[in-house]
Amino acid sequence: MKIAIFGGTGDLGRGLAICFAAAGHDIVVGSRSQERADQAADGLRNALPTGNFVPMENVAAADAAELAIVSIPWEGIEQTIPPMAGALAGKIVITVANALKFGKSGAMAVQGADLPGGAQSCAHAIQDLAPEAKVVVAYNNLPAAALQARHDLRADVLVCGKSRDAREAVIELTKDLPGARGLDAGPLANALIIEGMTALVINMNKRYGGEASLQITGLEQAPERSAAGH
Repeated sequence: MKIAIFGGTGDLGRGLAICFAAAGHDIVVGSRSQERADQAADGLRNALPTGNFVPMENVAAADAAELAIVSIPWEGIEQTIPPMAGALAGKIVITVANALKFGKSGAMAVQGADLPGGAQSCAHAIQDLAPEAKVVVAYNNLPAAALQARHDLRADVLVCGKSRDAREAVIELTKDLPGARGLDAGPLANALIIEGMTALVINMNKRYGGEASLQITGLEQAPERSAAGH
């Protein structure tokens, strides 16, 4: 599959690009300029020489891809998404953007009018700006360093989106992440919960050390997590 990643220089976007490339997907590295895209792709090739990383400007990347992952800072959503809206129409767009702010007490979720366009969540803002895309929120809470190192994540990925078919496609894609399992967590209305949980994970990492991941227990019919190192 051709997967466009916008924000491949960030820790999480970089980790997803490396893992999906290692699983055999073609990664289209999108950026605001060709030069920045080239630099990002070079960095990914250094991390995974066997991966196929193709640098393109954002709109061209969105047009070329079968599926897109948005991993940009939340403050840039209103500038980045609209030019790509047409190219993303009908495609699954996975957002890992989290609206966070940091204070003396730690990380906090941004809410209400401070979100892009006053949307309910980053995922809602992207859906508003690319109304014909199939926006799904997933991967927000994964440990970035473990992804980049392709370690066993031992993690569950909560997946929310308006389209059940889109959610199922993302759950299937998640099998390509080592030790991960995708779980259907319902409609896009729940995106703000998943995004906000990232603040909790950051605070726990700081307080207790390490890189936390989410694990859901007690589900009798849930699938097994993918094998590590597959």
